[in-house]
Amino acid sequence: MWRQRTEKCTNVDRSVTGDICILEDMTRHYRTIEIRIKACRDEGIDCRIHGIKIKSSKQRDLGLNRDIFSTEELVRYPRLELVEKELLYRRALVLQRFVRLLDSVLHYIVPAWEYSVGSFSSLEVVRQFLPLSKKRNALAEHFLRQSETVRPHQLPKLYINRRSAADHRADPSQDPLCKSTIFTQVYEGLKPKDRNNKALDYRWPARYDQWWECKFLSEGIIDQGGGFRDSLSDVAEELCPTDSEQPVPLPFFVRSPNQKHDNSNVYRDTYIPNPSCELYAKYEWIGMIMGACLRSKEHLVLALPSFVWKLLAGERVTWSRDYLTVDAAAVKLTETIEKMDKETFTAHFADELTYTTVLSDHRLVDLKNNGSGVKVQYEERMEFCQLMQEARTQESSAQVASIRKGLLRVVPQAVLDLLTWQELEKKICGDPEISVDALKKTTFYEDIEQSDIRVNYLWEALTNFTNEDRSRFLRFVTGRRRLPAPLYVCLDRGDKVDSLPESSTCSNTLFLPNYSSAKVAEEKLRYAAYNCVAIDTDMSPWDE
Repeated sequence: MWRQRTEKCTNVDRSVTGDICILEDMTRHYRTIEIRIKACRDEGIDCRIHGIKIKSSKQRDLGLNRDIFSTEELVRYPRLELVEKELLYRRALVLQRFVRLLDSVLHYIVPAWEYSVGSFSSLEVVRQFLPLSKKRNALAEHFLRQSETVRPHQLPKLYINRRSAADHRADPSQDPLCKSTIFTQVYEGLKPKDRNNKALDYRWPARYDQWWECKFLSEGIIDQGGGFRDSLSDVAEELCPTDSEQPVPLPFFVRSPNQKHDNSNVYRDTYIPNPSCELYAKYEWIGMIMGACLRSKEHLVLALPSFVWKLLAGERVTWSRDYLTVDAAAVKLTETIEKMDKETFTAHFADELTYTTVLSDHRLVDLKNNGSGVKVQYEERMEFCQLMQEARTQESSAQVASIRKGLLRVVPQAVLDLLTWQELEKKICGDPEISVDALKKTTFYEDIEQSDIRVNYLWEALTNFTNEDRSRFLRFVTGRRRLPAPLYVCLDRGDKVDSLPESSTCSNTLFLPNYSSAKVAEEKLRYAAYNCVAIDTDMSPWDE
């Protein structure tokens, strides 16, 4: 039998210890591989092969199979459940081939990292396919490394008074200029003290996970990173408080209208840049801190709607789909007005509708000159809806532009072009971790004992949920995606067994049915979390 023999000799540097790679990127198959030491130089000691490792240096391509599109898997994707499984499989194959083509040209169509004006429109139409790319992450990391700067030799030292900040949070009216807040103390403390000092640019390598050093007054803390992270968390909490009852201590963000509407069923935990706030330099600094988080492993948890994240990422936004995450009632109002007949329009508005709208900061603004004195006629209703959409979607445009400007001072435009808005949010805010233990701490029981078998099935199901499943479940019950959020468990209002659960987001209540097993409970709860979240269709859009 003919055998081919190929020799490869590897010279090992005497200073090298540990593992030595002898074969990689092989393109031919060899039935037999022989490894031996050919020569030992300088009377080497212990010249032996101590072990052989076979290690993959590349991601394995698992490919596609039809099992991915089983009914159990598609429960998380309601829009695909009615599509033929074979059709989904073949479409997935086409997408996979498309992504391979995209990867082959990606480095040609993405601009250099220095590009920092506008958005690269060539990627817009394929942006949501980018998470499938295998070359995108490496390219983004390359751009981040190319744009790195040298970290200052000495970290700024900040003296923070957390007691005065806590007093301000309790009653913000006592400090209208917000001088006592952690945000202001950090912002002012980081300003260069003289002309020779430069402002921080936050474009350092990711291994530098501390950007300033904190000394908390009247607290015995030596900051070795923990104090810095505490200050970052405090700033995020001041910008977007997690407690819906707490007053907002800073003027940069206001609660979205969805938070204030009791009959809003989704997106009830979000904030939007304050249309009245014109402190653009501070908005820009917020954007720089967001960019610093993207470069590092730190997080600034800001509960912003997808409408804002899309604008920051440079993606297109629409009224019906995206502004829904800010003010669902306003979206439904315009859709209802556009579709109603003349008789219904006259009966509900009776010449009382004028060319005005209320912004997210509660200001009443005219949609045209002297709009408050001009009545909207039935024939003009489409114009009114269009003007209202323009006013509402652009209400915070200057503030969002300032945040994005700061973000681009730290992160290259090319990196943003390679991220979807969902990935941008996750890199800055982190994954909304919702553990079962954390859920249990905020859960209360009404007319049902904690030891009841239905409660046991509930927690067994939630334990088997993924973190995304639990986030969806929390949103189904409370309208919020993140903790803390109180959750009340009550008995189902009917006697049916194995039925879908019901919820009331106004009272954060889950009406728990009787299930025959924990497995059935898991299936029904997961289905409800992904398929039963919708705006209350019984709501009258003009009863606001």
